[in-house]
Amino acid sequence: MSPREGGGYTDDTSLAGWNGLNSGSPAVAKRFQLAASVAVLVVCLALLSIVLFQNAANRDFICYWSSAKLLRAHQNPYAGQAVLRIENAAGAGYREPFIMRNPPWALLLVAPLGYFRAPVAGFLWLLALIATALLSIKCLRMGPRPPPLVVYLFAPILGCAMAGQTSIFLLAGIAFFFKYHDRLPYWSGLALILPAMKPHLFLLLWPVILIACWRKKEWRVLAGFGAGLAAAAVVPLFFDAHIWTDYFAAIRGEHIDQQYLANLSFLLRFMVPGHPVWVQMVPSALGIAFCCRYYWRRRNVWYWRADGAALLLISTMVSPYSWPFDQLLLLPAIIHVCSARRSAKAVPALAVANGVAVLLLLMTIPLSSPAYAWSGTACLIWYVWARRKAGLAGVRVVRTELVTA
Repeated sequence: MSPREGGGYTDDTSLAGWNGLNSGSPAVAKRFQLAASVAVLVVCLALLSIVLFQNAANRDFICYWSSAKLLRAHQNPYAGQAVLRIENAAGAGYREPFIMRNPPWALLLVAPLGYFRAPVAGFLWLLALIATALLSIKCLRMGPRPPPLVVYLFAPILGCAMAGQTSIFLLAGIAFFFKYHDRLPYWSGLALILPAMKPHLFLLLWPVILIACWRKKEWRVLAGFGAGLAAAAVVPLFFDAHIWTDYFAAIRGEHIDQQYLANLSFLLRFMVPGHPVWVQMVPSALGIAFCCRYYWRRRNVWYWRADGAALLLISTMVSPYSWPFDQLLLLPAIIHVCSARRSAKAVPALAVANGVAVLLLLMTIPLSSPAYAWSGTACLIWYVWARRKAGLAGVRVVRTELVTA
């Protein structure tokens, strides 16, 4: 049974009646939303001007562009020497190739970049990131008031824009699923192709989605996801018949297990003598068990835009492989808390922590630096504290009808 059928959660502005969500004049809300949108556009346009005056090869974007170039030429998009040659021809000056680490089904998204020169492709890519970020926030919005300005200027959004990273597209896919899984089940399942570009960040969410779809017989969600994933995995084969073999060979050659990562899983591994790789998977394994149990206890009152956002936050935090810009996936949980009427005092605390992270970005400190190791933990602590302060901890939705398991 859907939330609307059970008399529980409803969508968009009617959420104002749920446990103290914001209420306010729609006209005032629109003015605030417009002001926030203009602010984020100004910041992103400033970043865009930097891209136009600097070499596009200096950003993570270059690995997507080089792979798209090779794919267009029906060559292996994961071939190290070919990637290095293209990147250096664009002005990168690398000693080692910067290879795209996303699975082949992500090539469907980046393939159009191969039809443009690097500066033009970088310009269009950043425009797409800006538009996608704004649309994602709009999908995640709860209640009549827009999210606070700190949401639009969230440091990982700026980090993604500056690096040209794909995490914003992941956020868009999960935001669309959270909002429309009930009304547009097939298309919301199709949107999950975007999070599948970095499936390791959603390790805790995939089993819950599967269980929820099986329990509620939402086969159209699974059909949409399956059809989209199959198409995205097969199409690149027409350009490179051995693309999957090439991908796994390239990933093995990257030696990801030897890299420093500013996340909780790596820090846990670092504290264990010998630094065994398997320790990095322990938080995810424990998290999967916890999240499945959490869903089952709340299965009759489950609401993706609130409960799913909390699971996504945990999933991102315990992921075995993540970067600071991937913390963009904490945004659904942050927006949920900020939508509560009593969350106003918690927003300044978030703004201070976010301001420090933005300052680190503006100082051009590399994202691989330990200087960012605190940011994810700070967001988690803020979320737990702000959730309690807003009165959202332990919220139960009273349904007018009995929902059987």
